[in-house]
Amino acid sequence: MKGWINPEAYMSLAEYQRLVGTALAFKSVPWERKNAALRGRAVYFMFFNQSLRTRSSFQTRLAKLGVIPVVLDPHTGIYTPASPGREIPYATERISDVARVLSEYGDAIAIRMYGEPAGWVYGEAHRAMLEFAEWSKIPIINMECDMFHPCQALADMMTIREKFGPTRRKIVISWAYSGSWHKPVAVPQSTLLASANRAFNIVLAHPEGFELDEDVVQLARAKALESGGTLTVSHDFEEALVDADVVYAKSWCSLQHLAKRFGDAVNEAAMTVLFERNRHWIFDSEKRSGTAPNSIYMHCLPADRGQEVTDEVIDGDRSAVFAQASNRIHAQNAAMVRLLNPGALE
Repeated sequence: MKGWINPEAYMSLAEYQRLVGTALAFKSVPWERKNAALRGRAVYFMFFNQSLRTRSSFQTRLAKLGVIPVVLDPHTGIYTPASPGREIPYATERISDVARVLSEYGDAIAIRMYGEPAGWVYGEAHRAMLEFAEWSKIPIINMECDMFHPCQALADMMTIREKFGPTRRKIVISWAYSGSWHKPVAVPQSTLLASANRAFNIVLAHPEGFELDEDVVQLARAKALESGGTLTVSHDFEEALVDADVVYAKSWCSLQHLAKRFGDAVNEAAMTVLFERNRHWIFDSEKRSGTAPNSIYMHCLPADRGQEVTDEVIDGDRSAVFAQASNRIHAQNAAMVRLLNPGALE
């Protein structure tokens, strides 16, 4: 597939593991070599959603590497890119036209879109990414859609490799409570697939009603079997955490209560009831005591402190969240070089 849409899903096990190793190696490459790898390229950024880490890590570091970051505000700065049937005269521009025009000007297009801009219809933002990729002559980079977050997943796998080396580990990918239901399933789904590429013993833990996309789960199950790992699903938080080496506890929405078609409403009442019923799914020191002695806590940030996780855990010496945030820079550097100048990684 052209670009960087969901590589943890379509790459082979060996290819994805080589990518993790390459990203770690590129992290230590001298700046002079990094500068030569990407200097002079132009990348267009479209953020349909808020962003701190993704926007900052991409644009700051790429600017230091001599890349020209061009930010196109899809809400007010340009005509909003839209699919056929979603167009509004003199307010939107068809995705096919936007993609083809930008292909004549720059070297890559990076997009972040999920939730409200896609009508909270699961998969709608991902389809928009694929539509851009269909019409673009330059790579499309998924900076998070409603199904996948490949940049985060690669940084996460780098962080686990740095902490534990290549040894087999138990990772628990768990739902956690939040006072907001508005977080997509992109991070847990990409983390699930990336972990399945690496022979982990994976436990996907969540209350009933927070099931991930069954097609994604089945793909992860097949990858885990191929890699020599395992994948189990648990609805018991404490039981899932027993002897876990990695705990990735964060919130995500309930797919069953999202809008079914563009223009439909989210069933917020049912979503809220489901969330409030599971307020006890918080990762705290008591729950951490059941994990492995050297376990680490992971979260993509921003975290809802006091809801998803307590301060003593996220600020503790076994928290890896800021190492993850740092590795976003290096993961994205490696991804950009792989797309725009693969010979520089050899």
